Amino acid sequence: MWTDVEDWGTPAASGRRDDPWTPDLEAFVAGLPKAELHVHLEGALRPTTLLDLAHRNGSEFAGLDERWLAERFRFRDFRHFADLYTTCTDVFRGPEDFARAVIELAADLAPQGVVHAEVTCSAITHHRDRGIPFDEVVDGLWAGAEAARRDSGVVVRFVLDHVRDLSTEDCQRTAEWCVRGRDRGVVALGLGGFEPGRPASLFSGAIRWARDRGVPFVPHAGEAVGAEGVRDALAFDPVRLGHGFRAADERGLVAELTRRGTVLEICPTSNLRTGVVADLADHPARRLRTAGVPLVLGSDDPLLFGSSTLGEYRTAATGLGFLPADLVAAARTSLLASLVDDGERSRMVAAHDAYVARWAGAVAVGPAPHSGGQRAPG
Repeated sequence: MWTDVEDWGTPAASGRRDDPWTPDLEAFVAGLPKAELHVHLEGALRPTTLLDLAHRNGSEFAGLDERWLAERFRFRDFRHFADLYTTCTDVFRGPEDFARAVIELAADLAPQGVVHAEVTCSAITHHRDRGIPFDEVVDGLWAGAEAARRDSGVVVRFVLDHVRDLSTEDCQRTAEWCVRGRDRGVVALGLGGFEPGRPASLFSGAIRWARDRGVPFVPHAGEAVGAEGVRDALAFDPVRLGHGFRAADERGLVAELTRRGTVLEICPTSNLRTGVVADLADHPARRLRTAGVPLVLGSDDPLLFGSSTLGEYRTAATGLGFLPADLVAAARTSLLASLVDDGERSRMVAAHDAYVARWAGAVAVGPAPHSGGQRAPG
């Protein structure tokens, strides 16, 4: 990407004598088979692609350069981030733009050991703001996914998320699109956007409608609000929660997540950059892991945060106190928590385990405490 994560104030990459992120560990984790389960397509554009699309399609970003973007993407708070994210969606116009974004994202993920990605797309925003029909969006996504598998070897699937600022009717439309899009790689209904005052329960009708038709629910929750956001979302039996770390504020809720095996998608750089945590030392991810809550690591919005999948593993090691065995567990959990059939899940996990076994003598990766027991999605 166009800037290193450490430019944003996250822990330094490596080179200090006491740094846990050694060259050997970096090489190991870069090749470690893993899934990227928390990344937004619109927030994962390459900076050059954002500027190119802005110039071609018309956007406030037209005529600007990458250094200006780096300055622009410094957020005052979560609301400021959400507003700028919406601006980034404005550069998309047709199916070819969505396909390009998917192909480039997969090419960026492949060298980081990612074999499977479930990419969130805010189709409802593109439809409402620019009138792009759903079928044009999903056709572009699927064309990109097919090309990505051929060119990069990464399997890409899609989560269509409802944006909390929009109406319950828009959420129902997104739920219906999830059902229609299952033959083109759509695997779940998501829920994102500005969380305060807009809990999952506000959209209960659409969530239950989708669930009754076999569409899993994978909302963001407990990111910009407290434990109450997590508890509210759990009423809809999600297989995973985006962020969810505020559950740590309530001991009983942590125990419930552990019992359910609900996977939390942890994105430390995102949390730091949007100001929902003031310092990585305050992030409860390690505490949740020790309690037995299954965790995965996600890059969220690489364009806006200067993050990457591999970078989040590095940040977990240098800033959150994750041991190599914790990183292995996060990668393995990401494969187990992927929304694929049992045969594909078993194949991915077997490849992961074989890779870890080959490295066993070079990197201390053996068993992490409290490995957790997430359920298989479905």
